[in-house]
Amino acid sequence: MKFQILNMRNYLSLVSMMLLCFFISCSGDEGPEINPSNQTGNTDLDQEEEVIVEEAFTVEIDESDLLVLPSDNGGSHIAVKKENSNSPYSYYVYKPSGYADDGPEYPLLVFLHGWNPNLGNEPLENVLRQGPPKLIEANRWNPRFPFIVVSPQLGSNSWRPYKTHALIEHLMETYQVNRERIYLTGLSLGGGGCWFYAGEIENNYLAAMVPISASGSPHLLDNLTKIPLWAFHGGLDQTVKAYENYGSVPLVEAINQKNPKVRARLTVYSNVGHNAWSMTYDSSGHNYSSQTYDSFNMDIYEWMLAYKKSDQGP
Repeated sequence: MKFQILNMRNYLSLVSMMLLCFFISCSGDEGPEINPSNQTGNTDLDQEEEVIVEEAFTVEIDESDLLVLPSDNGGSHIAVKKENSNSPYSYYVYKPSGYADDGPEYPLLVFLHGWNPNLGNEPLENVLRQGPPKLIEANRWNPRFPFIVVSPQLGSNSWRPYKTHALIEHLMETYQVNRERIYLTGLSLGGGGCWFYAGEIENNYLAAMVPISASGSPHLLDNLTKIPLWAFHGGLDQTVKAYENYGSVPLVEAINQKNPKVRARLTVYSNVGHNAWSMTYDSSGHNYSSQTYDSFNMDIYEWMLAYKKSDQGP
């Protein structure tokens, strides 16, 4: 009898071990994980423990002023030196293939680049290394509706809000810009340029913005509640920390505590470092989901176009 009891115990132990192995083997199929990345490296998706299957986030887009735009089959991307214009910055401008100086007005996307050791002493071509201008140069720029894309080059160590304002005014006067649809995005130092432009210039021109891997300041909060925004950050960022010193997490939480007209969105890639921008701009991080923050489940360019300046009211 004692022998039978011992055998039963061994049997139960064996069954328990088999079940445990089964559950462990299944847990590896939960979905992709985002690996940490450095400032310059690309991020890969391969084992994210928080990935959840959910319906895509959608917003309604008024397409009435977008459907009149010709399809973009690959336009021109040219350099403009500040010495030859009224712009406070030199910049690259992308004009869609159907663009005409006497044609319809286009949405404008302004991209602010990040910091590097040679600010103010670098070739203008360096603005093509990251973000939307990089995608344009690689023939990978394909939003559903065409944009004019302008990528200025910083000549000092920070993006000054008044100079960003002057740049946008220059662009509105120079190109066929739909003034209802002016959008701003930037990474790292350029993301900070977004926060401070929208937060310090009360009568700014933005319909929406997307700052990435950047921090702000509490004095910006009142004006930031007036603009639809979607911030992205890497949870392991050690260059600009997401959770400290008004990084994206405390800043967006503070904005939403003020009950903005449009709730500020925040996506935190839990296992990513400072480079949260590559996977955001090229949409390779699309479908990243989180139980804590907003999932990356809508194209950011589509999301921007859901907002017009007049939607913000007087």
